[in-house]
Amino acid sequence: MDNKRLRKASAAIAAVLAVCGTAIGTAYAADTTTTVGKSTSTTAAQLSEAETTSSSTEASTEAAAEEKGEEDWFKAELDSYDDSLSLISYEASPESSGKKKKGPTPVELNVTGGYVGDIPWFESEPVIESTPGKFAVVTYGWGHGVGMSQNGANFYATYSGWTYQDILFHYYPDTYLMDTGEAYDEEITVAGVSGDVLSMVSQIVFNEVGSTMNYEAIKAQAVAVYTYCKYNGNDSSDLRCKPCPPQIVVDAVSEVLGQALYYEGDYALTMFSASSGGITANCHEVFWRDLPYLRSVPSDYDAAYDPHYGTVTYIDDYQLKNMIESAYGITLSSDPFNWIKPEYSAETGYVTYVNIDDQLTVKGYDFKLDMGLKAPKFNVHYTPRPEGEAIPSGSSDIVVVEPEYTQTPGVWYPNNYPTDIGAIPETTEPEVTEPTTDLYEEPTWTDTTTEWTDTSTSWTDTSTQWTDTTTSWTDSTTSWTDSSYDYSYDYNYDYSYDYNYGY
Repeated sequence: MDNKRLRKASAAIAAVLAVCGTAIGTAYAADTTTTVGKSTSTTAAQLSEAETTSSSTEASTEAAAEEKGEEDWFKAELDSYDDSLSLISYEASPESSGKKKKGPTPVELNVTGGYVGDIPWFESEPVIESTPGKFAVVTYGWGHGVGMSQNGANFYATYSGWTYQDILFHYYPDTYLMDTGEAYDEEITVAGVSGDVLSMVSQIVFNEVGSTMNYEAIKAQAVAVYTYCKYNGNDSSDLRCKPCPPQIVVDAVSEVLGQALYYEGDYALTMFSASSGGITANCHEVFWRDLPYLRSVPSDYDAAYDPHYGTVTYIDDYQLKNMIESAYGITLSSDPFNWIKPEYSAETGYVTYVNIDDQLTVKGYDFKLDMGLKAPKFNVHYTPRPEGEAIPSGSSDIVVVEPEYTQTPGVWYPNNYPTDIGAIPETTEPEVTEPTTDLYEEPTWTDTTTEWTDTSTSWTDTSTQWTDTTTSWTDSTTSWTDSSYDYSYDYNYDYSYDYNYGY
């Protein structure tokens, strides 16, 4: 017999004994178990009066607990304390405590459509130092630039008063917000370690944006993190934790616990990066896939407030030559101007592809990673050496010059480097590896453009055929005129006269 049935039986027996006042003997729990099926008088003879009273109270309490459901006690672990050793509560707020209804339910909307404006003008383009034999690469933003910009979210919340929902719907257009109804009963795995949703998401959010960002921006980050984990089957994928998040982070996560973004009935891939250089990238411009809710949107405050907008990286030509040859296994030509030829998106300004010395073509994001640049939105400048001066061998240090933004709000990344998450695995479309000088031939989206051009050419050919038809009609008219006369006779009689007269 299971414990629950035993407790109920014991409670019933004790209640009868208390009413009847029957004499009590002594018995062990094992004895009670074996005599449950016998008469209450037989059991009563084996119990003492004191034990009866105690058993009655305990059994009644346990029976009531079984009916209501026993309470789960919270035990604080070491990572439940912040740096000051004050206890961090991972408990949900009283309003949200208790089991959630199974299945996703819509989240009540709270959007403001806050005014975006009064952005201070700032000279966003940096001054490039011109040094012979040196490359200067100017990057805009930090990370791949797809999806939500963490800095952008902070700026919108700070300067436009946006709610976390305003932020999410802006950076992930056409998605909708639902409560999964699962957050209280599930776990999330981070680097092989599983834990409850509130504690794990809180630690991931702390690792991503710290605790100094606007509260609404932290909540937006929490929803993006949870959705990203759900998209990956309750696994954090490339996200990592930072222990001991402060209470403000835990509170923000608790307020939106279980909320996730959906697109057409399934979880959205909520990618994000530190900042996006004034505009986010279309997914296909950075990765191979083209997801409709990961499309380009403005990030209005970046040029004025983002400390990563206009970073300049200086690299000596021989050092860059070493880096490119090592990364791609090729030997570069003697013309540095031919080494890096970016192909830009006309819509966003991101580098979609890079032609390397007419030997191979790579994705702009891959080139960014291989060269250690901040973002795939960049411009390249090179100052040539004096004529006749050879490029030396050797290596040199890379110099990174950050923009000077005195008015930038303090944004502290606790991991000292924003996590550039969300890289989408390769699909069946392979990367371009064959030498090519035409950047529009290999990528799928470029081929579509070429097909449209071919269609236009076909239309021109049709027009040419129409012209040929007109010529044929003119020939037919000439033939009709000739058939009206005896051509040989007219010609012999007075060709010039009839020719003029007939026409």
